[in-house]
Amino acid sequence: MGAVSGVVGILLAIGEGDLKRMLAYSSIENIGIIFLGVGLAMIGRTLDNPLWVVLGLSAALFHVFNHSLFKSLLFFCSGAILHAAQTRRMDRLGGLLGILPMTAGVFVLGSCAACGLPPLNGFAGEWILYRGLLDFSNHGSFFLALTAALSVGGLALIGSLGVVCFVRAFGSVFLGTLRVPLGSMKPRAVVR
Repeated sequence: MGAVSGVVGILLAIGEGDLKRMLAYSSIENIGIIFLGVGLAMIGRTLDNPLWVVLGLSAALFHVFNHSLFKSLLFFCSGAILHAAQTRRMDRLGGLLGILPMTAGVFVLGSCAACGLPPLNGFAGEWILYRGLLDFSNHGSFFLALTAALSVGGLALIGSLGVVCFVRAFGSVFLGTLRVPLGSMKPRAVVR
């Protein structure tokens, strides 16, 4: 259920045109990853394997903590984009790299963490989960090995679709030509 939820959430995020809704759908994907960890822990508890319990719960809790960090960062970036461009529609944004360079840099950092790219915090929880699922695949039962293989494949698919989603978002918002008239942007406050 966690893998299915994660794949569906990231597919919805890829198809979304509103920046904040895209981030919200991406949260559904991350909840799916968390449920994969909880599921591994529950199977470990049922089969009396404390390693799976520890790895599953560690991955889930670590991903909860990391998700709170990188997703907050991305929502702050979307607020800065909304404040500057007065729209959240990614098809109306573009070319903001020259206007909001620090926001673009922070958005890239948060996006890489959200995609689970090493060495950022989003990768750490997923790595623990991969470790647990790979150990789970060596159980011996064909059904459990198949379940583990499908879970590993689902987690890999979630990660690769996450990269597609956030590359699309960054490109739509920050790259290309400016699609919002400069006069419609509010001037930024000067920090002294």
